[in-house]
Amino acid sequence: MRPKKQATLRAGHATAQANDRMKMKPTTEQMLCGILLLVGGGIYLLFRPEELLMFRVADALGLTPTVRALRTAVDGWSLPHFVANSLPGGLWAMAYVLLADSLLKRQTAQQRVAVMSVVPLVGAASEVMQGLGMLSGTFDPLDLLCYLAPLLAVLKDVFEGAKGHKKEFKH
Repeated sequence: MRPKKQATLRAGHATAQANDRMKMKPTTEQMLCGILLLVGGGIYLLFRPEELLMFRVADALGLTPTVRALRTAVDGWSLPHFVANSLPGGLWAMAYVLLADSLLKRQTAQQRVAVMSVVPLVGAASEVMQGLGMLSGTFDPLDLLCYLAPLLAVLKDVFEGAKGHKKEFKH
């Protein structure tokens, strides 16, 4: 077979693989990620102060009238401090960790952990920096817990699964 024809076949194969991925249905983990993002975002938009960044994003997307209508509908409702202030970050961190884990199943345990750790560790670092006065905001140990808990929960499964596959996990 000539090199040009081989390259064409490889390109066609890559296109077929990309089309197959686009046709794939979301996994249960991926659907759960969407639910976690929606619940966390809903709590944030309905019960947090409107000065926060997410409200500017909602405004840029043209969602301000909808957000205001929803906030009016729940006016007078209150949530426990933990649910309104800490849980959304934990839900978002969990969504990220689950999505990264579901997309990286074929990678080594170390690669998966490296990618899964990014958002929880950035959230935890920002919380610690708030506590040290290096970043504006209020340090809340519950926020710190919510950022790290999803990662810790998944790490156990990643490393237990890797122990059963010695070639995947290098000590």
